[in-house]
Amino acid sequence: MIIASTMIVIILSYIFSRQIKEYSGSLYLIFGCFSFIVILHRILIFNGYSVEYTPILDTIVKSIDSGALGGAIFIVVMYMGVFNMNNNFEKRLRRLRGELSIIGTIFTLPHNIHYLFEYIFNSQAILNMKTSTKIICLIMFMAGLIAIIIMIPLFITSFIKVKRRIPGKTWKYIQNFAYIFYAAVFVQVAMVYIGKPSSLARNLSMLFYMVIFISYTYKKFILNSSKKLIRQGV
Repeated sequence: MIIASTMIVIILSYIFSRQIKEYSGSLYLIFGCFSFIVILHRILIFNGYSVEYTPILDTIVKSIDSGALGGAIFIVVMYMGVFNMNNNFEKRLRRLRGELSIIGTIFTLPHNIHYLFEYIFNSQAILNMKTSTKIICLIMFMAGLIAIIIMIPLFITSFIKVKRRIPGKTWKYIQNFAYIFYAAVFVQVAMVYIGKPSSLARNLSMLFYMVIFISYTYKKFILNSSKKLIRQGV
């Protein structure tokens, strides 16, 4: 699901880049309603209710609740940091980094809330699991918690009105925590897939994540090294 979600995010962001920029406020409200519905859905499930949707709506709810949609958006946002601004395709997407960061957070919160409470309610059962499974669950929980703590200030400071009220150095300092956020997400996702039984879908998704994060880290290192050489006048 994550591979398909990422492709869909890229295509829709490119096609509707002007509309996303122009109607961002309305989109935040609409997507916020979708996320609220997913949270209500999970509350009903926790309380023993059975909830059914139309096939399309069911796919949307699952993509949000599983974190696939939010994760796909953040993959695109992360990679924007190493985009080639001379490339028209990448340049067009790069202009939406702030808006997509906000939308990504909106779609990620239901997933975070779901699994946070699931860990809390099932903490005793997790502690009674075999050692390897317990370690995976605890690492996944801690990585997710770190990601949530960092994600909130990044989300707030992505709004233009908030950004304008913050000194440039302070805003940049806060945004630098995005790298820790990406690392925490990578660890969390890695633990999720390590804990799953091997299958073609699982292995392809894990390989996709590995390629994305490793290639991003490499590109970021090269980009920062180039900037350092330019500053030194080399």
